[in-house]
Amino acid sequence: MAKRDAGAPRIVPVALPDLRAGSADDLAAGARVDGLRVHGVDASGRGLQDLVVDESLLESVVLDGAVLDGARVVDSVLEAVTATALRGARLTLRDVRLEGCRFGAAEWFEADLSRVELVGCRIDYLGLADGRLEDVRLVDCTVGDLDLRGTTARRVAVVGSRVRELSVRGARLEHLDLRGADLEGVDDPRGLAGAILSTDQLPRFAPLFAEALGVTIA
Repeated sequence: MAKRDAGAPRIVPVALPDLRAGSADDLAAGARVDGLRVHGVDASGRGLQDLVVDESLLESVVLDGAVLDGARVVDSVLEAVTATALRGARLTLRDVRLEGCRFGAAEWFEADLSRVELVGCRIDYLGLADGRLEDVRLVDCTVGDLDLRGTTARRVAVVGSRVRELSVRGARLEHLDLRGADLEGVDDPRGLAGAILSTDQLPRFAPLFAEALGVTIA
């Protein structure tokens, strides 16, 4: 039996119960979505502060300009959810799978993500600054800017994904595995302490590391 990587994200597949049909009316500030399948609705521009989603499926839901500050999503799946802008300050995601989602700007500052998997998602800006990430995996995703400034991240892996710019200034990292990332740039190489890079990635960032150390390459 293969030995498990102690630093790999610990993610359990989300198993949904039999779901009842939900509607757009179920998505409201302070509401609780429990055991529902909400499909094909448009909740653009809604204030969804403190919304609780538990053991539910949000499928092909449009959330353009929605505000999810303080919302909690637990034991649930978001599939093909789209938004040009989606604010979720202090958002909590726990035991959640996001698949095939398309977001322009996902501003999830001070968010708490635990046992979360993003698969096949496309996000122009994923803002997770000053948040907490534990057991998180990005698989086959395309991310323009991944903002982890000031974030505490533990057991996070980027697999088969493209990240144009990674911001890690002030981050506290413990086993951020970037070996599977097509990574173009980093804002502060000193912030990568605790990350894992492959030998193939190292030449691209050697000049940045040298600059951070005050080393001249001639």
